[in-house]
Amino acid sequence: MGDHNELPDLIRRVKEGDPIAFELLLSAYRSAALSWAQAIVRDAFLAEDVVQEAFLKVKDNINNLKDEEKFGAWFRVMVRRIAMNSIRGAANRSEYVTEDIPETGWEAFSGGEAFSPEASQEREEDEDLIRSSMRPLSEQAREVLSANAFEDATTEELAARFGMKPSNIYNLLSRARVKVNEERFRKEIERYLEVRKKSGYTAARMLPVPVFSRPYAFLSVMIGEALRTVGEEHISHTELMGISGDAFRLNVATSCHSHGISTFDWSYTAYRILERLGIRGTCFGRPQRKTLTPEQQVHILSILHGSIDQGVPAIIWNMQSNEFGFIYGYDDSDQKILYLGHSGVERIVRYDQLGRKTDQPPLFVLGIRGKVAPSQTVDATLRAIIDHARGKEPPLAGYAFGLDGYRLWLEAVEDGSLDLQGHAYQVAILAEARQHAAKYLLELSNNSNNVWRKQRFAEAAACYMQVSESFTRLYPSFPFGYGGSHAGRMSKIRDELRFAWDAEKEGIHIIAAIVE
Repeated sequence: MGDHNELPDLIRRVKEGDPIAFELLLSAYRSAALSWAQAIVRDAFLAEDVVQEAFLKVKDNINNLKDEEKFGAWFRVMVRRIAMNSIRGAANRSEYVTEDIPETGWEAFSGGEAFSPEASQEREEDEDLIRSSMRPLSEQAREVLSANAFEDATTEELAARFGMKPSNIYNLLSRARVKVNEERFRKEIERYLEVRKKSGYTAARMLPVPVFSRPYAFLSVMIGEALRTVGEEHISHTELMGISGDAFRLNVATSCHSHGISTFDWSYTAYRILERLGIRGTCFGRPQRKTLTPEQQVHILSILHGSIDQGVPAIIWNMQSNEFGFIYGYDDSDQKILYLGHSGVERIVRYDQLGRKTDQPPLFVLGIRGKVAPSQTVDATLRAIIDHARGKEPPLAGYAFGLDGYRLWLEAVEDGSLDLQGHAYQVAILAEARQHAAKYLLELSNNSNNVWRKQRFAEAAACYMQVSESFTRLYPSFPFGYGGSHAGRMSKIRDELRFAWDAEKEGIHIIAAIVE
């Protein structure tokens, strides 16, 4: 925290359910939590998972903390326990022991699993929530679902008890669970909105309709557009692309599917982009997330509300599949938000539908609070570019990152599995991205007072301009929109990809020489 005296008041506001206070707490302790987690798990990506889980646990357990001044030590123990559980494999079973965390320093951690009255009370509250969510069901459905949930009765046992066919029991349980789940989401949203109302937050707000100024939406472009709405216009598009690393990013899916260009660990990447740009913000969402809990949905809502309340539209990915967009307005009374996608399509979306469509990829949301510090040093940016090129980011099955993306791309060409539409999308975006990479490196060369660095930057810029030109030549090299045979074009695709790969490897080699 910037001022330690602010902490008790902030904790009290979090206890009262103030969503903005929680976002401030998350922002204040995120860096420290990452260092605590990484000291145990020894893996930056796993540490991200630990910290994300720890903050969700904070919301669930904050009322157990009696002394607000001891939050730091209490939270550190929580992070350590979740980290220890994760390396023991308990993370996959959600067996996080946080309810009995003491309010003393982290040295008190002994790894014991003591009985906790608070944990017992929480389980009772969870059961009460389930029972209250069953109220819309018929009496028979409530009895069957209760027996199944609280007595672990099997389908066969339930069929015998209620004189029904097992198939009918199965259908009844299936429908009842859907209704109960809908009720849980509804209740959680109502509780969240009630807290907002009591805390004095506005019930509705609509910002000016956002403007998209670029033909392709990178995360850095979206951040730049959002910053411009609050008067932060001094960062050029090329600077944003360079400092964020978008100009140097390469994600490739198996067969070069079109989703590959934008499928990576969004939260991990976004936080690092914000750090390098000196921007404060909060985000949620990862591509491997398959389900969404009511608590997580409310967390998404709090990010959207918090950003719009600051006068900045929130960034969202996958509201429409494989598309960036903005949330720029909300109305709590109607429980609806206003969305504008990069395609230009405006939509009104209900709160309870956020992130819950099973036929679409997971949501990613990013709320920006504004510029709070200067951008990081050039060398810090270059190290991040090198790390990405070497594939140092959270892995995803079926995807390759950095220079290794060329390998997966070429494999699709060689085995005949290349998705031509995905290939078209990839080369069009990369032609622009690498052009900005070259321009960014050339600007660094022009601004450098060191003769040796000036020359190296210029050499790296030349490499990336070659990459951009190679992708530009690749764009019309297959029958996308033209029809007919693509015989002979695959060899050209292969040659150009190899040329681009070699040029980019040389560019990264030069950049690494500058900072290493």
